[in-house]
Amino acid sequence: MATNEKASFCDVCQTRDLNKSAEEYCHQCEQTLCLECRDHHKASKLSKSHQTISIEKYRKLPSFIKEIKHNCEEHDCVLEFFCKYHDSLCCKLCCKLCCKLCLLSSHKECKETIFIEDFRTPSSGHQPAALDNIEKVVQDLESNICSALKDRNRNLNELRDKKTVIREQIKEKREEINTLLDNLEGELLEKASAMETEYCRKIEVVIEKLEDEKKKVDEIKKRY
Repeated sequence: MATNEKASFCDVCQTRDLNKSAEEYCHQCEQTLCLECRDHHKASKLSKSHQTISIEKYRKLPSFIKEIKHNCEEHDCVLEFFCKYHDSLCCKLCCKLCCKLCLLSSHKECKETIFIEDFRTPSSGHQPAALDNIEKVVQDLESNICSALKDRNRNLNELRDKKTVIREQIKEKREEINTLLDNLEGELLEKASAMETEYCRKIEVVIEKLEDEKKKVDEIKKRY
């Protein structure tokens, strides 16, 4: 597959030691093409059905998309089949000794090998089971996300409601405490006032007695 650096030049021309600006990219051939090679590419019987994209669009593709292989690295053949049993893409020449087992040898025993083109465009007119599974997974995922969003929103509302309840409880407790403090203040002031009255009366009695005794002393002094 062409890298961003090599995407500036036509891969086909570079095999002939020519440097021509690349204009389009073919993901099936995994090659960049100049205008001349693009025209030959479209006219060729083997590649006329290939779909190409502009170099500008190719450069904007995410790296994980660019890394998708369309040809077998072992045999440089198109990956035409998918084995569900081995969960791998394979070409018709892949052998058992490499990790990509071939359709003609080991995969002939695999009963769940799919020709990719049949998978993409089923002749029966019915949607493949794999796509049904994908749709179900997507629907389940959407349902799970919606449920999670609903739960989180409910949690937010519950937290806001609890905050309101706690605020009201604090307000009620504050009022109760204020009432208790007011009552306690009243009782203490009342007791202090009563004690003041009592001790003042006792002191006044003592003062009266002392005044009487002083008068007696004064009378005695006058006699002598």
